[in-house]
Amino acid sequence: MRIRTYLRGVIFILLGVILLANNFQILSWGVWYELLKFWPVILIAIGADLIFRKSSLSFLQILSPLIIIAAIGGAIYLSQADRAYEITGQALRFEQPLSPELKQADIEISFGAGILRLEGSSTYLFEGDFTTPSWLRPKMRYRVVDEKGFLELTEEGERGRFQFSQLGKEHSWNLKLNNRIPVTLKIKTGASSNYLDISSLKVTYLELEAGASKNEIKFGSLSSIQAKIKAGVSRIKLFIPRSIGIRIEANTALTSNNLNKLGLVKQGDVYTSRDYSIAETHLDLELDVGISSVTVELY
Repeated sequence: MRIRTYLRGVIFILLGVILLANNFQILSWGVWYELLKFWPVILIAIGADLIFRKSSLSFLQILSPLIIIAAIGGAIYLSQADRAYEITGQALRFEQPLSPELKQADIEISFGAGILRLEGSSTYLFEGDFTTPSWLRPKMRYRVVDEKGFLELTEEGERGRFQFSQLGKEHSWNLKLNNRIPVTLKIKTGASSNYLDISSLKVTYLELEAGASKNEIKFGSLSSIQAKIKAGVSRIKLFIPRSIGIRIEANTALTSNNLNKLGLVKQGDVYTSRDYSIAETHLDLELDVGISSVTVELY
């Protein structure tokens, strides 16, 4: 029966949509726990199919996939039960003073879906303004070991509700770092828009791991930088000073890019500027991206 075939297809589509919603943190993974509670429904659906398969009421076999679809809907509903939908935002601010003995800092940032902005010019080691939905809260951890600071920014909260607000202005981090302290940056984001201006910072290492995202990164020439960018389906735009030596290793088989138009020397997957060996500072960049668009602009 064609209708039954369509309904079976709907079941697979629903399961795929749930997984996609899990990945983008729109639905809690707890929905699968609720779905497990409905496992006896499978027996009911099989029983209905056996009863009506060869009877004069064979058209009622359509009940089997409908029962399963209803169970999936019930699991989604229960996973959201008692969780009020809210989009009320809250504004928070964190600051970490710059201690005189500090010589360098390691900074790790874990950010979900939303807008992330990072730049220099802070008189503190770190300062940040956070706008978040009421059900989500940023956390900062900081410690100093042997004149080296370790700063970690994460977020925690309920992720079991429909989170329509998280992709907009209701979820944004605006971060500033100190220009004088050498820093390493490790940033992990979800479905986000990331604007990273590190041109005035003494960043020695940058690691960005992003999901489906839009990324704009402006590098500087104050120090040599080793960088690694790993992203899924993304749009990436890089601003690189002409005055530094450039080496880009591009593992970008399914990615469109303009690297061949920059006047760099290409050897396999590696693009190198002609003055790389004599430049005072360097950018060594490894690109590992999926089906993405990569644009490099020299300034």
